Amino acid sequence: MTKTKTTRKQTDDFFTAADNTKPFFKAALQGFAGSGKTYTAALIARGLHQRIKSKKPVVVFDTEKSAKFLKPLFADMKIQLLVRESRSLADLKETMRRMQEGAGDILIIDSISHIWENFLEAYKEKVHHTYLQFQDWGIIKPTWKQEFSDPFVNDPYHTIMCGRAGYEYENEINPDTHKREIYKSGVKMKVEGETAYEPDILLLMERFEEVIGKDEKKVWREATVLKDRAALLDGKTFKNPSYEDFAPTVEAMMANPFSKKAVITPEGDTALLFKTEEGKAEFRRERDKWIEEIEGLLTRIAPGYNGKDKQFKLDTLYEVFGTTSMTAIKGLMPNILREGYRKIMDLIVKAGMAEYTKKNGQTVLVIKRKEDQKKR
Repeated sequence: MTKTKTTRKQTDDFFTAADNTKPFFKAALQGFAGSGKTYTAALIARGLHQRIKSKKPVVVFDTEKSAKFLKPLFADMKIQLLVRESRSLADLKETMRRMQEGAGDILIIDSISHIWENFLEAYKEKVHHTYLQFQDWGIIKPTWKQEFSDPFVNDPYHTIMCGRAGYEYENEINPDTHKREIYKSGVKMKVEGETAYEPDILLLMERFEEVIGKDEKKVWREATVLKDRAALLDGKTFKNPSYEDFAPTVEAMMANPFSKKAVITPEGDTALLFKTEEGKAEFRRERDKWIEEIEGLLTRIAPGYNGKDKQFKLDTLYEVFGTTSMTAIKGLMPNILREGYRKIMDLIVKAGMAEYTKKNGQTVLVIKRKEDQKKR
């Protein structure tokens, strides 16, 4: 049997097995007022609490002062409900920090839209703007992603997020009037554009009613699955939904047990790929420094511009860099120039034109006098 040679690329931890490194349910419910977002979120939280056999409270970050109406729903199952009433992202961050430390296994955020609106108002107040300008979004969006979206996805606890719905608008030319008209093209959550699509499952909640008689009508809610990472419920609609309707996605998440042995290496610093003006200036300074060092060293050894001195410079440059063109050499990376400088030093010593010696504890190159140098 032929033995397969194991290479470094096969044994390092850049790639890992597809272990379950995030076994935490992340859900979002969007809908207009009265569509049943809060109640459905509570039902999902209650069922999830039973499924994971949690002994901890369910935590509600409440922007609408509605959590008190949910207390009986959890009390029936002897589940403690803890509440933080606020619309501040700073308070939500503190809540999420406490969740990381074990305050609870399940967090309900109701509603993220109020937190987003408060976040925008706080920014405008901070920069003294009455309305947001185009350049402001270059600060707002990355800050929101860093302070909320990324922790929401990565934090080690289950999160159910509610958000108010709003209409999306588009415009087109009316073929009859030849005028541009605005029309409703869809529904989206009132929050930063990508936030609603960060969770594992996204639901659209809607309220329906049917008039049965003169003084009687039938009311119900429906949840339509707009997104499901597990691809089990995508596009399905559930009438008066409960935890059981979404249990398949939860079970898919739980199917591969959390691997505590999973190795997650730190991400590479993408910022290092950007060449800023400051970085370019530093690059040029480093390159020019080593060009001057190389030219200075060759001049010290062979100060003449003709005959043997010139030939020695050309031969040395070609041996070290593979070219005699200073234009080509000046285009090399600083680290290559630095290494080339050291190679030139070694060649000079080998040729008997200089020697290494110790000075103040450091190794330095000392150029020999002409009469002491070996014949070139």
